[in-house]
Amino acid sequence: MRKLKNLIHMIAAQPRYVGMRSVARFRIVRYVVTKGRELFYRKKTRTTLTYYEKLIPDSYFSKVNLSSFTNDLNANGIAFGLALPKTIVTEIKNWATQELCYAFRNPLYGFHASKRNAAEAALGKPILLAQYFNTAKNCEAINQLLKDPAILWIATKYLGSPPTFVGANLWWTFPVPASDEDRSKHAHLYHKDVDDFKFFKFFFYLTDVPAEEGAHVCIVGSHTAPPRINASDFWRLRRYSDTEIHNEYQQHQITEICGPAGLGFAENTLCVHKGSTPKTKPRLLLQLQFALFDYRVMHDEIKPEQLHQVV
Repeated sequence: MRKLKNLIHMIAAQPRYVGMRSVARFRIVRYVVTKGRELFYRKKTRTTLTYYEKLIPDSYFSKVNLSSFTNDLNANGIAFGLALPKTIVTEIKNWATQELCYAFRNPLYGFHASKRNAAEAALGKPILLAQYFNTAKNCEAINQLLKDPAILWIATKYLGSPPTFVGANLWWTFPVPASDEDRSKHAHLYHKDVDDFKFFKFFFYLTDVPAEEGAHVCIVGSHTAPPRINASDFWRLRRYSDTEIHNEYQQHQITEICGPAGLGFAENTLCVHKGSTPKTKPRLLLQLQFALFDYRVMHDEIKPEQLHQVV
């Protein structure tokens, strides 16, 4: 009954998004819509790529082979090789230190990351995740990153038509004994996203992420080989257990992404993936998402008057 009520509420609030998700889970539908948009914008796409190519020398990622990067993203569902300058990492972290983050992505539960213990005491439970709001608008370093010509070239080339920026997200993941409910709610169980007919995300670590300290985990190649554990998995979106995924895919496909602050990669999160809970050190991560269409669901924009501080 609860799931039905949630579905009815979602349909009423976001009918276009719900409609897209009901059909975009099928590969043939994604292909038809993507190809149709690609053909419609073919001339504009060529012009856009040429424009960004001229600006690549000014990019943070000017030394990256963008064609190889995009080919890897197409073939594997994930591509590596990006690195943010240390100055940008520092600028974003300094901004995050000064601003409120919000426990469980709830705009009522604002606190400074340095006061997590006090926030947990006020809320009466461990905080697994705390997100910032209005990051692209209020953090100049993130705003500039969104304008980077290499970022926009990759987005245009991969999507096959002029990209739509649909949202930035910046969040902490904390080392806490999280409940199964919180781990599921905040994507710490294997799953796949259906955010549009074609879409992908850039991820940047803003803290060092060694093994078992909050690494993102991706099943390489699973964007074209989704799990078929149950018959209903052909059409149903759900969480998967570690055992199910480890039995379904080869060990070499299961990639735990570790690295220093500044490490960046791109992923089509139609790939099966999950976040992991840090053991001892908080993890700060930035996500930038591009797609064909914007359903106003993936952004972090909240009216300032709706944000409240808990401690």
